[in-house]
Amino acid sequence: MPANLPAEAKAKWLKVMEAKTPEEKLRALQEFLAAVPKHKGTEKLIKMIRRKMAILRREIEESRRKKVGRRSSFFIRREGDIQVVIIGCTNSGKSSFLRLLTNAKPEVSEVPFTTKNPVPGMLIHKGVLIQLIEGPAIFEGISHGKAWGPQLMTLIRNSDCLIIILDAKNEPLRQLYTIVRELEESGITIVKPKVQVEIHKERSGGIRVVGQLKECTIDDVRKLMYGYNIHHALIRIKGEATLDDIERALFAPKVYKPAIIVLNKVDSKDDYDQVEKLKSIVRDKVALIALSSFKPKGNEKEIIGELILKTLDLIRVYTKEPGKDPSPRPLVVKRGTKVIDIAKRIHSYLFENFKYAKVWSKYLPYSPQRVGPEYVLRDGDIVEIHA
Repeated sequence: MPANLPAEAKAKWLKVMEAKTPEEKLRALQEFLAAVPKHKGTEKLIKMIRRKMAILRREIEESRRKKVGRRSSFFIRREGDIQVVIIGCTNSGKSSFLRLLTNAKPEVSEVPFTTKNPVPGMLIHKGVLIQLIEGPAIFEGISHGKAWGPQLMTLIRNSDCLIIILDAKNEPLRQLYTIVRELEESGITIVKPKVQVEIHKERSGGIRVVGQLKECTIDDVRKLMYGYNIHHALIRIKGEATLDDIERALFAPKVYKPAIIVLNKVDSKDDYDQVEKLKSIVRDKVALIALSSFKPKGNEKEIIGELILKTLDLIRVYTKEPGKDPSPRPLVVKRGTKVIDIAKRIHSYLFENFKYAKVWSKYLPYSPQRVGPEYVLRDGDIVEIHA
């Protein structure tokens, strides 16, 4: 995105990165924009900066309107093991979907934009607590700071996963394009990128890179960062990153959110035709499921719960103390988690003084089996750690 920016503009961008408050960031962006040369190569950058400024102006205005000490109506306390935000266009059936899966009682109405604040509910699947939060509707232009746009995008960024509700009876492809475009404009993608770059500024240590570089060297990366007057940073890379990928991450870092697309109100042949159209577009990039929250079959909780765990690549592990029964509630961890990772999560003493572990598992020829710290656990395993 950046195209041969002058040194003055690069120095101004450092001030943007260092700004703490919305007011400071807005002033820094204004100074940066004034220093950016106006030509075809900087058109996208200028558009992005102006969008950020519009969002900041709205955030500042909203904060001024709030009464002192009043908590935002958008604040939802995180509960359970997983937090999933339900999004969609107006009247897509988000509220009825939340009612179907949880004990929450959001208002269900044909009136557009009925939901104006997030509504939480809890789905329990195989002992895993999944907090579902219905967000207000997404519409064209919300990424530019309109209505509840900034607060909704923050809620989405802080979540573990998204469920995108589409109305099968109202141009679901158009809805999907609108939602994906607004998310992309806000720096959020639901398709796992080939390369992910995170830049963390630090006070010392120089420029460090963790991950693979492509068509560049660590010295090239250092020169790039020094050009922005950044001398200490940790750069984490998933995949292989070019110099352009790293510079782009300075300006517009993308946040990847795993997602599930739910085609709602599917109860006729025409609706199933929409399913096939969506499958041909989505393919295997994003999970897709069809249902009707108004005419449920009764197994939706199990299907959605299992799909969330699969999408996030999570498993359940039960811990056990010697001589006692396994814990009734599982630890929810990433697939590939090792015994030593569980020890570290439970207590530093078990991690530092690890001796061995016993594992009960349906995947083993006999249980319990004594294992070492590097043993990889699987879904439903019970682990007893000895130190």
